[in-house]
Amino acid sequence: MNSFQDNTTKDDQDTRVFRHPDPIADEALNWFLKLREGASKKQRKQFSAWFNTSERHRQEFTRLEEIWGASAFKKAVGELKTDSVHPPATKTQPRKTFRKLTGVAAAFALMIGVTQFSDWWIYLQADYTTQSAQMRQISLPDGSSMLMNSETAVALDFEGMQRRVHVLRGEVYFDVFHDAQRPFQVTGSFGEVTVLGTAFSVLTSKTEDRVVLERGRVELTRANDAKTARELKPGELSHISSKGIEESREINPAEVLAWREGRLVLEDVPLSKAIEEIERYYSSSIFITSPTLRDTRVSGYFKTNNLIEAIETLALATGAELYRLPTGIYFMN
Repeated sequence: MNSFQDNTTKDDQDTRVFRHPDPIADEALNWFLKLREGASKKQRKQFSAWFNTSERHRQEFTRLEEIWGASAFKKAVGELKTDSVHPPATKTQPRKTFRKLTGVAAAFALMIGVTQFSDWWIYLQADYTTQSAQMRQISLPDGSSMLMNSETAVALDFEGMQRRVHVLRGEVYFDVFHDAQRPFQVTGSFGEVTVLGTAFSVLTSKTEDRVVLERGRVELTRANDAKTARELKPGELSHISSKGIEESREINPAEVLAWREGRLVLEDVPLSKAIEEIERYYSSSIFITSPTLRDTRVSGYFKTNNLIEAIETLALATGAELYRLPTGIYFMN
């Protein structure tokens, strides 16, 4: 694990806008948006010239039209409009600006940029972050270390006798330096982990925190509820949610923590959960538009540096139709 070094620059951290490697695909999407929102006569003439430049130009634009007309696409866009989380208003990004996005422009803006809009508040709080498909090994002030998984953000508090880490999003593996006088505490979205000296991971999501203990001993508590305290033993996993702390179960830490070696292990999980895992390493979004498909159980072993193969394999295994936008966004129906 020590091969992952903290050599990410600030510019790398701030560059979060997806860029498609094919400029013609990006141009096609740009023209598609302009025409659907109402282009001027001059713009339509410019588009005609662009469209007739080559067969590739025509193919990319026609493909967008076909995807836009697909029922799977329309359903996914409808879900995005109702489910997306908007960030707090600020002087530089007022809510009224976001509300002005209408029609197809809003739909594509949500699909391509919803992560950028919703993440900025997290990154303002964070001391360390990672991008998609990136890991960072961080040495903490007390001699402990943490390995940050893809799409992760953490905030530190090591003032005085404090040894606290807040996992704002994503997943972190900790190797804690023993100090009986200063308990090491990790806070997630729903609970807290307290340790004296151990190695474990914390993964946060919208519905729960997952804690995996590799060695040592930890105590789990639900947020602001000390009465819920429960110990976890080596080789065990537990989830903390708004409902409480679930019974721990035995697991193989090497498989659950396979992401440290660039592997993704899925063992009999719903497709929705599998896609959620993949999206943490994939630079764009994947939408499942069928409720039945979401609950279909899948398994598989994949490399985190070849996620397109993973997406296509899962689609084939579940019998899903796969749509792909030029920007890298996928729809499974």
